[in-house]
Amino acid sequence: MGNQAGRSSVALLFVLSMGICIFAQAPAQKTTAGKPPGSLPGTFTFIPKGDVEKVQKAILNGTPNDSPVRMVNMGSKFDLGVYTLNYAEPSKPRPAGAPVNGWYHNDIAELYYFATGAGSWRVGGELENPKDDDNNGRSVKEVRGPGVVGVLKGYTDQKFKAGDVLIVPPGVPHSPGDMTEPTTIIRFVIDPNRVLPLRPAAAQAPAPTPRKTTAKPAPNMPGTFTFISKADIDKVLKEIETVPGPSGDRPVRTVDLPNMNYRLGVYVLRTAEMPKKAEAAGAGWYHTHIAEAYYFLRGSGTFAIGGTLENPVADDPNAWSSKMVRGPSVSGTFKGATEVKFEAGDILIAPTGVPHRPSQTLSVPRDILRIAIDPDKVLPLK
Repeated sequence: MGNQAGRSSVALLFVLSMGICIFAQAPAQKTTAGKPPGSLPGTFTFIPKGDVEKVQKAILNGTPNDSPVRMVNMGSKFDLGVYTLNYAEPSKPRPAGAPVNGWYHNDIAELYYFATGAGSWRVGGELENPKDDDNNGRSVKEVRGPGVVGVLKGYTDQKFKAGDVLIVPPGVPHSPGDMTEPTTIIRFVIDPNRVLPLRPAAAQAPAPTPRKTTAKPAPNMPGTFTFISKADIDKVLKEIETVPGPSGDRPVRTVDLPNMNYRLGVYVLRTAEMPKKAEAAGAGWYHTHIAEAYYFLRGSGTFAIGGTLENPVADDPNAWSSKMVRGPSVSGTFKGATEVKFEAGDILIAPTGVPHRPSQTLSVPRDILRIAIDPDKVLPLK
């Protein structure tokens, strides 16, 4: 989703000036006699809040809205992007009777995290007079990939405020509504067909050639959007604190993404009080099917990630964590991990097979939003 083009020299300058925090993962080790490897090939990516804010500031200075912060290769199945939108002022009133334009994406799915502000997002329904988007435009080439545009009909004017989440699968029409306050948005993009460029730029295979057809595109594709309110998220965070359970990592919502055949989960982690004794060090795990993006909501701490696992052992498939929050995984003792310090607004991306775990708590409440991308549908729906 995106709009506008031009000012490429300004955009290039701020991209080149951004701090890049992408770290190499140790090569996967060979499996012997059924023993899992200490890691799988991949890299983790840390995006400090400052990098996101640089792009948001650039938008205010003329860079087109909905601009990339990072787009990274997550292994053999998909790329994952982090984009941001910045609306500095409330929306001006729409002229009476003006058409409401919208679009849907052929290839990508999106999760919007509304970081600040309030407003509405038009989502669902169908497109009247649908036509293929301009394949040479900025929106297709840099922001949302091939898609279909038209006039929105029968949509939901979904109200949002800071802390809400919106999930939009491929084929579901949508467009920004009216912003009632200055608003910033973090947009996570799942891109299985790699139709969008990596950021920062890197060698990659050319994007697939967009389809050429004389047939009129459909007004929508099967599927629906999912709205998760801040109240829903806060409820689960409170349950972690007050209702005993096997884990401080619990699901808020897990949904299927039609037209992509993936599953996408929103989970939360909470540490409500400072630990009374030093937290155990050394143990970690990686997932064999899911990948994750962590958005740090509140508090601060450290996250151990990368390296490899010594004495790796496959997790019990009947354990609660395997069945409910992370799917099949491997645990062991960290060797060569990086200790990443985080605070509210930072983002950490952990591909499949990269060892990791939250480690030290530095201030509370330490609340984390965990986005689980599940191409193999190993996580249960919720």
